[in-house]
Amino acid sequence: MSRQSGTFSISDIRLPKFDFETSSIQSSTFTKAPDNESALICFNKHISESAENWSSAKKLFAVGTGLLTVLNSAIASSLPGGAVSYTANYFHVMDQQQYALPISVFLIGYIFGPLLFSPLSETYGRRIILIITFVGYTAFTLGCALAPTWPALLVFRFLVGLCAAAPYTLAGGICADVYSNPAHRGRAIMMLMICLNVGPASGPIISGFMSPINWRLEYWVALMLAIVSFIPLLFLPETYGPVLYARHIQATKVNGRNPIVPMPIGSPEQGLGKTLYVALIRPLRMCAEPIVLATSLFMALLYAIFYLFFEAYPIIFGGVYQMSTGISALAFIPMPIGACLDIIVVVWWDGYLERAKERKAAWAMSEEYRRIPLACIGGPLCALSLFWLAWSARPSIHWIVPMLAGIPYGMGIEIIFMALTTYLSDGYGTLTASALASAAILRSIAGALLPLLARPMYNALGVSGASGLLGSVTLLMAGVPFLLLKFGPSLRKKSTLCRLIVEEKQLGEGEEKV
Repeated sequence: MSRQSGTFSISDIRLPKFDFETSSIQSSTFTKAPDNESALICFNKHISESAENWSSAKKLFAVGTGLLTVLNSAIASSLPGGAVSYTANYFHVMDQQQYALPISVFLIGYIFGPLLFSPLSETYGRRIILIITFVGYTAFTLGCALAPTWPALLVFRFLVGLCAAAPYTLAGGICADVYSNPAHRGRAIMMLMICLNVGPASGPIISGFMSPINWRLEYWVALMLAIVSFIPLLFLPETYGPVLYARHIQATKVNGRNPIVPMPIGSPEQGLGKTLYVALIRPLRMCAEPIVLATSLFMALLYAIFYLFFEAYPIIFGGVYQMSTGISALAFIPMPIGACLDIIVVVWWDGYLERAKERKAAWAMSEEYRRIPLACIGGPLCALSLFWLAWSARPSIHWIVPMLAGIPYGMGIEIIFMALTTYLSDGYGTLTASALASAAILRSIAGALLPLLARPMYNALGVSGASGLLGSVTLLMAGVPFLLLKFGPSLRKKSTLCRLIVEEKQLGEGEEKV
């Protein structure tokens, strides 16, 4: 496959191919193109080891275990948010601007984790990366519980975030590995998004009631949950296609051939340094994909506002309504309620879409119309929530009114993340983990920085002004899904990665018919 100089190539952003066989007995599965580019995109769907061929129970166990690790990560992300003042007072931290640091440094870990773990999971498999990082997550959570100083606590929080980034990004890859049916994959990702909504809302509640007793208790609770979660993780089967194929080939000796040892290298001259280099730059290079960039920026804004709430809610409900730390943390409960309400919307939409496909409606055959219309609903819901909060958070209005503003935000962010994550999974196939890593990097940068501005912004503009400003920006960005509906097909046609994945899918379907 010849290329002109300067032309974009998938090999520029992926780890080198799996060298499953010796040069004299190259597998026909991976030699459909002279440069062997399809190694990472597709593997032989006919082998029984494919995760797509597993029983429903085995699939549910794999996805459920992934979601359990995600829940740990999500709870840990916001754990100090409910009562960081108790921790700061213990360490004699007087500057309130530093109160946001335990969450911000955690999210900085989210920035660097996907750069390493997501590409490596597409080389060595999901299971081994999840287990290694979860061991680190558990150990560093223990470090937080025993931290002797404020700087030590921040270092451990960063390391916890670094390790917690693995399940945060790899769970989407697991969903893509085991479910080839878009509807099933979409529902699995919906459950993933619910965990990502319920978890952060639970963190402040735990710390809000534990910290008045002892601020270290919140980390001991997280540690106990991690130990319980580690048990099913040990039994998690590998799900990633190329790794399963490598094991299949390694176990097969045909006609006296030499034993086959799968290695994540592309050629004898391919060094470890090059492999690691590509592993680090692949998620960054995927940001050059217009679809990845557009969806990531939209999700980054909503994600940053979500984590800004962990600084803003104590100001609103602790300041305006004079609530205690534990009671004010209960203000987060409406958000997961809103997220759960999305289940009704998604189930209705799936049924509506299937009926449209049966009628052979032209719009129902479009990739964009599987999930993007749901994101079109979510953007205005998030903006509505912020305007609702801006107009109702005042002493003359009962506290339940601004608290209920969390319902539309929970609905909106949940349905947007579910829709756009599924859209990326459908478009990028086995490169899903790297596509999601790119999205995670951008939103983690925003999530780490925006909460640092919460107190200055709310002090300068007030609750109404600050919340109204955020609502206006959200309303502006809510146009992204509508743009994807219109321009998404042309963007996918121009994308080298998307075209290659579509070609491999069509080729695989053709082989199955034969």
